[in-house]
Amino acid sequence: MTTLGPSLTVTGDVTCQEDMTIHGTVKGTITMQQGTLVVAQTGIAEANVHGSTITVHGKVSGDLAASDKIELTDTAVVSGTITAPALLLREGAVFNGIIDMSVKKGGAVKPAGAKLTVVEPATKAS
Repeated sequence: MTTLGPSLTVTGDVTCQEDMTIHGTVKGTITMQQGTLVVAQTGIAEANVHGSTITVHGKVSGDLAASDKIELTDTAVVSGTITAPALLLREGAVFNGIIDMSVKKGGAVKPAGAKLTVVEPATKAS
């Protein structure tokens, strides 16, 4: 298991073949070839993330792609595109973005390509 401590900031590409927990900050891309990624409550990922299972307690700004499951806990703050066959969004989690669940569980998942979708809040008629 790999742990990135709260005082650590990593800029660039991170590739991991075992479980990893982020307590610090990662800016760039995170590729989990094996294992589970956990972004702890103090963790910040300004990154596109690819793996099999991803759990977010902290903040993520970027696209998340998982071949099995993504979980956003009650303390998660996420903006970006989520691509996964299963998504657990706990009460209290904050999510702003797009969800794509068209991929089959365990299948190969690629992070979302360059698509632009603008979603604006509905306004009340006066």
